[in-house]
Amino acid sequence: MNNHWKRFINGENVEAEVTPSIYRSWQRSIEYQVNHALISNTDSLSAPLLSERRDAQEALIRAGEPVLPYVFSLLGSTDYTILLGDNDGYIIEAIGDVPFMSKAQKVNLSTGSDWREEIRGTNAIGTSLRENAPISVFGWEHFVQDNHFLACWAAPIQNSQGAPIGVLDISGEASPDRQKILTIAMMGANMIEKNLRLFELEDQLKFYQEGFKLASSLVRQGFLAIDRDGIVTNINSLGAALLGRRAEDVIGQLAGDIFSSPKGWMLSGQSLDLRIKDPAGKAISSHLTRVVDQAGQSLGAIGTVHQVTEDIPMTSTLWIGHSPATLRTLERASKVAMTHSSVLIHGESGTGKEIIARTIHQLSPRSEGPFVALNCASLSPSLVESELFGYVEGAFTGARRGGKPGKFELANKGTIFLDEIGDMPINVQIALLRVLQEKEVSRVGDTKALKIDVRILAASHKDLSVLVATDKFRLDLFYRLKVVTLELPPLRERTEDIHDLVPYFIRKACASFGSPILGIQPEVYDHLLTQPWPGNVRELENCIESMVALAEGPVITVADLPAEFQQPTIKTEPEPLLNQQTKHAILYALTQTKGKIAPAAKLLGIGRNTLYRKIKDLDIKL
Repeated sequence: MNNHWKRFINGENVEAEVTPSIYRSWQRSIEYQVNHALISNTDSLSAPLLSERRDAQEALIRAGEPVLPYVFSLLGSTDYTILLGDNDGYIIEAIGDVPFMSKAQKVNLSTGSDWREEIRGTNAIGTSLRENAPISVFGWEHFVQDNHFLACWAAPIQNSQGAPIGVLDISGEASPDRQKILTIAMMGANMIEKNLRLFELEDQLKFYQEGFKLASSLVRQGFLAIDRDGIVTNINSLGAALLGRRAEDVIGQLAGDIFSSPKGWMLSGQSLDLRIKDPAGKAISSHLTRVVDQAGQSLGAIGTVHQVTEDIPMTSTLWIGHSPATLRTLERASKVAMTHSSVLIHGESGTGKEIIARTIHQLSPRSEGPFVALNCASLSPSLVESELFGYVEGAFTGARRGGKPGKFELANKGTIFLDEIGDMPINVQIALLRVLQEKEVSRVGDTKALKIDVRILAASHKDLSVLVATDKFRLDLFYRLKVVTLELPPLRERTEDIHDLVPYFIRKACASFGSPILGIQPEVYDHLLTQPWPGNVRELENCIESMVALAEGPVITVADLPAEFQQPTIKTEPEPLLNQQTKHAILYALTQTKGKIAPAAKLLGIGRNTLYRKIKDLDIKL
């Protein structure tokens, strides 16, 4: 086939014998006067200019960051390099096999180099951008002879209008399976496009949030009234002055139009529910916040006692709070809900990983389907596989007559949430990876495969990258799961939310006990706000439930606080803050496990000997 290239260079017509896209590119290369015998060494950026270009393409690089290693893992060989190029053909990111990358560098196939057709002739990066289509360029199909040792596959990364904004390239030695690798390149480009869509939605939501803050502030202070259809029904003169509008021009208008935010503000009691529409027109409903006044006190305060109002929805999937960290979390959850990507949720124990998982499910196109949750840490290694994939009758001793469907079957057309996935045994990880790849499951003891359509949300309080490094978690599964990562903030990083969480948990506990809703003295917050909360929101809820159960009167007071919270934590110098938090975490774990060391160590995610040593170092009395 190399003969076709030679004949073309010599001026013969080989159009009928060469792929049309390659032939068109060869003709353009002649027009660009590219030297077919020698690779150009021009148009490679200096370090400062490359840094400047990378800064300009920050979103593209961030969108490609989780994708490039994942694509590399799919190739099943190390003799490749994965390249990310911008819309000008400059390579801005590269990973891959070091020996091959060194070989590729000899022809400037490395970061900072410009691979437009005008500079390099026919090549996968430049030609894919020029044609705005996926392409493979194999050996002699490259216009420049120095590049004939390369086999390259590239797919354009397109914006929502279909215009190329970048390119994903796979380059390696000659491979017999051209179509398979091109398909992988196309899949990688598509994943980057989806990540970029998420970033666009994030920017939109930040803009919408400003309108929400203004509207909620005006409603809270009595300047503005909005009905359930989002129509402004009344506004006083001060409210109109703040908007810079006449009252008659505002009344009867949609609040979403007035505040340059999405149509659909909804007022319910003292809570606002923001509904926005994504580009496809599907509503993203986010329970953003319970409105709190500027002093940080709960609405409905009467005298010196905070009265708990009944306007907070009592739902197990409500994330309560108004802090910046909470708003960021809800924004990202709303955005990722509209995709089909796998999501890895990371956060400390008690931060609300299942709540966010349920929120993603409820806001997603799969909301009408089932939501199935499984805590991988709660099952013995021998049971995890049968719980996930089910089993047939007689599969093992004790198997139920007629068999049993697994969690994946039960979650078909919906979402499965795998909590504490870091505790999943390696053999089950292999089976899970197969499910992700094949989109089918086989029950234990059965040879028949069942097709499934399930979105996977996974969570862990452990750092999975550390588990990967110690061979306790498979790298390929790790990249399959972390297409999108959500980091949940611990309660100590969103203490503003305590003013919202406490009334919510009081009402929830009172409903559980069948008792009237209790008030709470503001002094109680002085104690709660100074705690490090190693058990996060779960620990706070347990604390409030305890106070409600033991309260002597209609108002919760400092005297009702558990003993460990009676004195506010004073930030003094004798003991480093880290030691204080570590001690508090250990005491909390020992309380939860009734003084048992092994379960407490597991709860803390450390070894038993490590826990003994810390107990001794911190002089903790057992």
